[in-house]
Amino acid sequence: MRLLLRIGLAAALQACLLPSASAQWQGSIGLSARGVVHAEYDTAGQRLVRETGWLPGIALAAAYRTGDVTVFGGADWYRDDIAYRGQTQAGVATNSRTATALGAVRLGAAYAWGGGYALRAALELDRWKRDIAGTGRSVGLQETYRSVRLIAGVGKAWQSRFGALGADAAVVLSTPERMHVAFSGVIDPVSLDTKRGRGIRIGASLRPAAAPRLELRSSVDWIKVPRNDAVALNADNPFLGTVAQPEHTRQALSLTVAALF
Repeated sequence: MRLLLRIGLAAALQACLLPSASAQWQGSIGLSARGVVHAEYDTAGQRLVRETGWLPGIALAAAYRTGDVTVFGGADWYRDDIAYRGQTQAGVATNSRTATALGAVRLGAAYAWGGGYALRAALELDRWKRDIAGTGRSVGLQETYRSVRLIAGVGKAWQSRFGALGADAAVVLSTPERMHVAFSGVIDPVSLDTKRGRGIRIGASLRPAAAPRLELRSSVDWIKVPRNDAVALNADNPFLGTVAQPEHTRQALSLTVAALF
């Protein structure tokens, strides 16, 4: 996670240190909040787990425009506890908390073809960490997911009496999540790959006419990842059975207030 922050800070600092005459560069740093909903489902489509909550965070970005092409990069990071509602392997309902950390670094480009429209594409490195607290009926789980996403879509920008407005929509295609799971030392950790994920991302922004150095941004994300193939589960080498990551969906609403420079 420190690497994600260093990359984002480096991009923002580089933009800050450029001469003011270079109007082609722009950077931003903002405070953000992300409302998340994570759900897991069994093979019959019944929900097994639901996690919900708000995560505070920071968002960094930088962009360079030359002609009709804009190259952009960014990083964001969120962390806090959220509510966990699930069930044990025996099917007994259980409530707990999940210490959650989300981080992403992205690099992409946009091509403007007129009328305020632009084609946009980016690669994004996503990292998701879950530390599910144990209860009297179950041990805690420590899970880490890593994946690379292709985000491709279209954006639109226009001026209004309220200020500069922007909107965008994109499809999200994810590589299999590389997942590592620990069982609080009770069972040997396992590593597995999920299936490829697919989703959408929709965003909007406003730079108020009264405060042109301020930007308000929002985005909605939704991605679905199918159930993966089972892998062996062991305890000090003896075989205990198999484990698989269920089909799951990740939803997020992000709200950001950023200062432009």
